[in-house]
Amino acid sequence: MKRYSAGTLLRTPKRLGLQVASNCILTALCVAALLCSSSASAQSYVPKPNEFPPLALATYLAGELVVVDPINRRGGIRIDCGIRDERRAQDGPLHYFAMLPCGEIWLHGAPATLQDVPLGTHVQGYFFVPPAGEEATIAPPPNELSSLIPPQNHALLLEDDVSFYRRHGQSWKILAVNHDASKLTIESIGKAAPQGLTGKHTLDFDLATRIWKAGRPVEPRELKPGGTVNLNFGRAVNWRDNEFGLNDVWLDEESLNQAGDLQNKRNVRYHRIRWLPGRVEAVENFDFGGGLVTVVIFGGVAKQLLDELHADRNERIAVAPAEHTLRTWTHRGDRAFGKLVKWETAPVVAGFSGVRLHLKFAEMLDHYRPGNAVRVKAENWTWISNTPEERVKSFTDRDQSRTLRLPGQVVPVEKAK
Repeated sequence: MKRYSAGTLLRTPKRLGLQVASNCILTALCVAALLCSSSASAQSYVPKPNEFPPLALATYLAGELVVVDPINRRGGIRIDCGIRDERRAQDGPLHYFAMLPCGEIWLHGAPATLQDVPLGTHVQGYFFVPPAGEEATIAPPPNELSSLIPPQNHALLLEDDVSFYRRHGQSWKILAVNHDASKLTIESIGKAAPQGLTGKHTLDFDLATRIWKAGRPVEPRELKPGGTVNLNFGRAVNWRDNEFGLNDVWLDEESLNQAGDLQNKRNVRYHRIRWLPGRVEAVENFDFGGGLVTVVIFGGVAKQLLDELHADRNERIAVAPAEHTLRTWTHRGDRAFGKLVKWETAPVVAGFSGVRLHLKFAEMLDHYRPGNAVRVKAENWTWISNTPEERVKSFTDRDQSRTLRLPGQVVPVEKAK
């Protein structure tokens, strides 16, 4: 298995430009310290409609994923407590977020969607304040709790722990195991991640901790001092004191590769049905109908999908309108077919796969405007309809989806608009 450096992930194409500017190496997942790692100008950076916002200007936050709206790509995390952070432990509201249209999600070192990430997963994220026009997507917390929740609530990148640390080249060495107390003492090795945990820590494990060896689950007795492991953290009994438990322990590369391969296959299946997400970057209308459309393909998709699209590049390419949530109406029907003029590759950055398509259309859809999201289909993928709950079925449905709705909560259409 290849060794990872910053900007690469498990058996996936390199993701360049994912280093985050930070003047300190944090020794704990403490929100106060995390917020200090970004300058005031970086924290207030507003993503622009037709760009991939610089990851270096994002605000880093980490916590446990406890609410998910996978259809509209939104959720909520319980931000990690700082040591003796009593107010957050007692009153801390969830940090609700929305994925940017180009936002990437990674699980087990492979591209993912929010529906793949189990509740209770500890995630690391990079967030921006809402883009113009999206300020009402996430409702602000009550005034008395506003100091506990940062305004950065639109995510460019969301990763589970193993994806985050492996991308930066960090893993862990087991120093000691106390089976009677269910405690595992570890120390970081390799290149230290610029945020997150580094150094020596003692973690909890219990009967729900999944321990993997040779691609199979094993008992805790397989945890032995001296071993190099990869981890996904979880909630500990003393989480309020910035302590962590263990959700997953991978004892070898074989097990981690297997987890990544399975997730990669899920991603391939998902996008063959719903098509690759992207954005219209430029449009040139012809005088007598038709025109040229430049489409960029978002990141966070399996390389196999890009290879399949490239293999079909001389066939017709279907491009369907999509909302900011990447939902479509009836993508099988409301699409137009283009012919590839040029397949262009560019450096990969957060949110961008590095693939840019220059397409010629005999018929232009009104949705083909710079900044609008689209879905792109390779010719040899099977034509499959989305499930009813995923489709946008009316303007009311679309307007309702523009704001985060909690279970049982109905947002008036007038307010949603």
